[in-house]
Amino acid sequence: MQDLKQKIQQAWQNLKAQELEGTKAQELYNQTVWPLLLELWRQEPQVYPLRETFEVSIHTLGTSPEATTLAALGLGASEVYVLHTPESKRYLAQFQRDLGQEVYPIEIDKSDVTRLYQAVGEQVRKHPGKKIALDLTSGTKAMSAGMAAAGYFLQRVYPSLRVAYVDNDAFDPILRKPVAGTEKLILLPNPHEVLGDLDEHLAQELYRAREFGKAADKFNALRRKTGQGSFEVYAALCEMYQRWYALDFEGAQGNAARLFGFLGQDAYRAHPLARHAQRLKEQKEGLEAIVHLLKSQSLADSKGALWLVATLLQLGEERKERQPVIAALYFYRALELILQHRLAVRGRSDDDPNLSPEEQEHLRHSLASWLGLPLEKIRPVQKLGLLEGIALLRYLSDPALEQFSEADLRGYQGMLQSRNKSLLIHGLEVSKKGDLEKLQQLGRKLYQKTREEARVFPAVEPIEV
Repeated sequence: MQDLKQKIQQAWQNLKAQELEGTKAQELYNQTVWPLLLELWRQEPQVYPLRETFEVSIHTLGTSPEATTLAALGLGASEVYVLHTPESKRYLAQFQRDLGQEVYPIEIDKSDVTRLYQAVGEQVRKHPGKKIALDLTSGTKAMSAGMAAAGYFLQRVYPSLRVAYVDNDAFDPILRKPVAGTEKLILLPNPHEVLGDLDEHLAQELYRAREFGKAADKFNALRRKTGQGSFEVYAALCEMYQRWYALDFEGAQGNAARLFGFLGQDAYRAHPLARHAQRLKEQKEGLEAIVHLLKSQSLADSKGALWLVATLLQLGEERKERQPVIAALYFYRALELILQHRLAVRGRSDDDPNLSPEEQEHLRHSLASWLGLPLEKIRPVQKLGLLEGIALLRYLSDPALEQFSEADLRGYQGMLQSRNKSLLIHGLEVSKKGDLEKLQQLGRKLYQKTREEARVFPAVEPIEV
């Protein structure tokens, strides 16, 4: 093999010594150099990083067919497809002769990238399970660009597909040819896979769509694929929001702690998420407050109650258009929770309100007025529902209820009464859009008054990435 390489070098030097150009130089190249190169590549193709054998190869063919021939020899496919233009069609016979096998030609226009992309896709789909290589060496710039675009995209669906290119270590500007013997076929890495930019974009899209679990999977896969630890930090953020949105507050708290563990390391102090450190710190503390509330069962805990109510309102808001029935449940629970909190601050419980005779009488009169029923139809109150809780807080001169008139509360009563009739609670009713808006409005007004009093301002919206 070494002797053959030396012969190629000698033949090239002889060619250079002739000081020929143009057609005469090409003729001498074809007679003395090219046969030796073909023999070398038939015996030992120069492939980097390692040679692989393919079952199908697809090539673009320009007006210099030698590089395409070397690519086909290096790929060693039994089925060879050639995308050629009307101008390069005349080189097909030479290509087949030098390759020593029949090829399958496909004619396209030299600038028709769409047709090239379509033709490549058709061939790839016709050979499921086969190992395929795309060679973008020859042809116009548009053809090479189209081949690369097709290859790197299709590689996501067909992982065994490879993109190849014949390069050289030296080029002779006079003969306008690679220096003989320096040619090599390179199996190109996919920059999308190496750098992870496409997967990162997809992960960000999933994140913005609130598909936090899927986004976390993408970021974790990117960490394994690229070795970049920064993706693991994003994964921790996604996992925090995934558990938070699933109301797994303890799990989300653990993810928040893990996230801050990363951001506290020197290696990640310049991470893009570091600019959101203050907001993330507040969210971490908010999750801790919710967990404390759930463990203590103390509804008088303003911070925990407000962060929990803010979470429920956010979840309802995000589902209001797509899943109104689910959104109604979040809004009802948020309203109920803020009422429970305001009652608990005054030492009252909705399960055991311990009403005085005066309070009992006031509640019955209020309910009769709001519901438009005779007083005798209103039974003594044993537990506080939404209407009863509002009535008691009004009697206790709660400042959050002072913003509502009697007419306001009469307008809310139908929506409040329909809670237990909801399809996902006890009944068969689906929340109407108007009722949903009223429900959200009432809960948010009470929440805003409560957070102003407590000077606690939860920010539960996911940060931007």
